[in-house]
Amino acid sequence: MFFKMVIVKNYRSFVFVFFLVLLTGCSSAPKDDYKGVYESKRTTEHSLEVPPDLVSPDSSDALVIPSLSDTGSSYSAYSHSGTTGSLLPKSSAGIRFVRDGGMFWLELESKPEDIWPYVRNFFMDLGFSFVKQEPVNGLLETNWLENRFDVPTGWFASMLGGLFSTGLMDKYRIRLERGDNDKVTRLFITHQGLKESSYGSWAESDYSVKWEPRDPDPELEAEMLQRFLVYRGVAKSSAKQIVSSKKIQRTKLLKDETGKKLRLEVNEIFPRTWRRISIALDRLGIVIEDRNRSKGIYYIRTTENFVKSQSEDKSWLASIFSSSKEELKAAKFQLSVEDLEDKTVIKVLDENGNQDTSKTGHLIIEKLKAHLR
Repeated sequence: MFFKMVIVKNYRSFVFVFFLVLLTGCSSAPKDDYKGVYESKRTTEHSLEVPPDLVSPDSSDALVIPSLSDTGSSYSAYSHSGTTGSLLPKSSAGIRFVRDGGMFWLELESKPEDIWPYVRNFFMDLGFSFVKQEPVNGLLETNWLENRFDVPTGWFASMLGGLFSTGLMDKYRIRLERGDNDKVTRLFITHQGLKESSYGSWAESDYSVKWEPRDPDPELEAEMLQRFLVYRGVAKSSAKQIVSSKKIQRTKLLKDETGKKLRLEVNEIFPRTWRRISIALDRLGIVIEDRNRSKGIYYIRTTENFVKSQSEDKSWLASIFSSSKEELKAAKFQLSVEDLEDKTVIKVLDENGNQDTSKTGHLIIEKLKAHLR
């Protein structure tokens, strides 16, 4: 009897210690304050060669950039490499953060063809690869990658490896635009996200897991702009200070007498609104098939992912169609952007150029308002 009691007591002690170790091992180690945590799978150095569609930069001694594999990517390593030139300075000189409502970007005193390879390598160092690379249009689009911000980082968690998952996936679109000054580049980074959702009971035949779109995260976009500055040598505290500004409300939604024809009025000039619309559509995952700036028309297409992500929308839009069985649909539209000197008016048109009154058209207007605020 005594022997059995000793065994039971030791067994309980073992279980207690095991769970104590388990909790300790699974507790997260101190993390950086970044929301975007990705596992880098980069095993080889990537060339900083300029793609053939971009004009190569001046190859004078002042612009020769040493190999990152030899000198490191930090500013201190770079500044002691024997090269006096620098793409971005350690201070905030030559860097400007611009915010228009819900849109923001960096303006850098460097040519787009100089910035392109560094942005590309920055995302590859985070673990991303690219599904789209269009140097002529200054466009990069990454693959989907799991955001492992909430994954435990203790030694026990590392032993279990891939058993931990956050159920969140991220991808980014990066746009480089030439500024009014040929030596200034505008850098836009937009986020798209997926979340893992489960359906049915735990019975094997009835249980399924699906990836569904989630709202874009402006905080992740701002973070990536900060991290790119740090990647190029700007002090972290300075990068945080640069990427900050107050939001300004400048957009209002208007209806006609029937309430079926909607339009947006943006209190800013046409060129600025035109540029912000591109970024808003990228965030929403709406495809821009073509555009005609002189006529003020975007030719766009909603996707199945866009429709699916909004199919359970509970906003005022749902109340408009409370008695209607109309469904959201993936379809082609035109976006009319009208220049009224001190303000800009935006309308959704159908393929024939008539103002659209469908549920999907209304949703596009509502979402644009949220992103152009």
